[in-house]
Amino acid sequence: MNLRTLATRMLETAIPTFRRFWVPVVLCVALTLTLSSALTRDLRNNEDLLKVSLALVTGILAAWCAILYRERRYVYPEPESEVSSGAGETTRAGSELTANLIALPVSGLIIAATYLMLRNLGVVSMSRHLVICLVLSLACFIIPHLRREGSLEMYVVRIFSHAVVSALFAAIMFFGLSAITLTVSSLFSLDITYRAYIRIFLAMAVTLAPFLFMAGIPRGTLRGDTADYPKVLRNLVLFVVTPLLSAYTLVLYVYFAKILMTREWPVGLVAHLVLWYSMVGAAILYFTWPVAIDNKWGHVFSAYFPKAVIPLTLMMFASVGIRVRHYGITENRYYVMVFGAWVLGAMIYLILARPRKSLVLPISLAVVAALAVLGPWSSFSVSKWSQNRRFEALLTKYGMLQEGSIVHPSQPVPVEDRREFAEILFYFSRNHSLEDVRLLPSGFRFDEFEKVFGFQYYEPGFPKVHKYVRYHSEGQVLDISGYDKLFDFTSEFSRGPAVSLSQGPFEALYNSETWEIQVNIDGSTLWQKPLFEHIRDLSAKYGDAVDIEFSPEDMVITEETDNLRVKLVITSLWGDLSEPLAERPIAGSVLFYLLVTQK
Repeated sequence: MNLRTLATRMLETAIPTFRRFWVPVVLCVALTLTLSSALTRDLRNNEDLLKVSLALVTGILAAWCAILYRERRYVYPEPESEVSSGAGETTRAGSELTANLIALPVSGLIIAATYLMLRNLGVVSMSRHLVICLVLSLACFIIPHLRREGSLEMYVVRIFSHAVVSALFAAIMFFGLSAITLTVSSLFSLDITYRAYIRIFLAMAVTLAPFLFMAGIPRGTLRGDTADYPKVLRNLVLFVVTPLLSAYTLVLYVYFAKILMTREWPVGLVAHLVLWYSMVGAAILYFTWPVAIDNKWGHVFSAYFPKAVIPLTLMMFASVGIRVRHYGITENRYYVMVFGAWVLGAMIYLILARPRKSLVLPISLAVVAALAVLGPWSSFSVSKWSQNRRFEALLTKYGMLQEGSIVHPSQPVPVEDRREFAEILFYFSRNHSLEDVRLLPSGFRFDEFEKVFGFQYYEPGFPKVHKYVRYHSEGQVLDISGYDKLFDFTSEFSRGPAVSLSQGPFEALYNSETWEIQVNIDGSTLWQKPLFEHIRDLSAKYGDAVDIEFSPEDMVITEETDNLRVKLVITSLWGDLSEPLAERPIAGSVLFYLLVTQK
């Protein structure tokens, strides 16, 4: 086969896929370009590009849903007469154009709505985005089978098989092109940076892999013919995955027996282990059902796995119930309870329902997921309500609540309860906002904790609310006009924390442990700067942010005394300011230029 023939066959294969899915393909290309632009720059300055990228992901999924909805009339494989005839081909082309013209505004609306929802890239927005993607992904399986004949199980098998092949093909292409790029760069001494490899990866992962995947999406539904079940996948499911799940089940039951004997109820990690195991097992059932008819082990696993999950799910509820009773509801515990309830309901349905409807599980999961992040019953609303109640109960316990305001405690507060106060506030700071704590004074900051509550919230060994600051200059021009001396403190000194640079009567001293700077002339101190206090006060304007990158404007300090004019230009800075009442940084480093002139 010559190159021209190969190129012709590739185009003949690619053109029908593009014609059928040209809106999602164009969105995949746009996503590749947007991610490439965002990831090859400073991410902190490309939040809008990241929001656009996240919105494009939901747009691609929405476009697939719209196109698949238009193709619901097909049952795969199509009759030969419809496929081969000229009239059938023309009809299909017109139907594909209509489907994409419907997908275009649908995806546009979803993209716009998602972008507006992503006001920031915090926990709430990202959780909602993840659920939108989950619901749209489930819809891609649900839509072709709504009130249509066909096997959802074989559809799942076909989609999964083709997704794996597409990912493998794209991965091989990425490693091959990366090796070629590296070889060319080495042999011809070209300055090819890491950005080129990022762009190659994005082109393969975000454009090529989805395009290949789209080529294998069935048109309409599939008949339940297990002859199309890939042999490799069949053996993997029957002889690897299901035995591993069975062994995992046995381990959990042994642990369950230990609990019954010791009467020590589980806490912590066990709830997540059971939940993920149950949900993965529910997904695996879609791969075992098609082969359960003619394979005894597949039949046994499909029949008994739902029954085995129910006692473990009840143990999971006991575990998370203990955590909720002591520490209230958070988003994670809410999700464990809600999706645990879905698992329990799904397993009971699979045991009792005759005949079983395969659509029940994905439809109910999509509804539960959507309700978990939307409305007044969402995980965010319920968690904030629960943690506010927990906070109010602590205040009441120590007589710290009078007429809706916080007062100092009337009795000593034990370390354990001081820790609870801090954990509640840290939860709001990390996941929501301190403004959501109803009883806190307006504009409250962590460095005001002792002033408001009457005690420090941290103890040795107690996990602090971390705050990090940093800055690194990427090159700049210094205006030294009007200054007599320039002291260079831009190198790490190895002769101890206290460093002194001097020339003539001028002497500059810097202590790298306390961040104290001092200028002497003829032995007399004319200027002194506690740089740590300045950096701490500067970080306060960023509110409750825990990872702060200062701007170049923040890093220039100009001051005057009666006898001296000083300009300090910081070139590199990092520091841990996690203890707001400390007199020095927990750790850190400052490099700077110091310009001085005597009046």
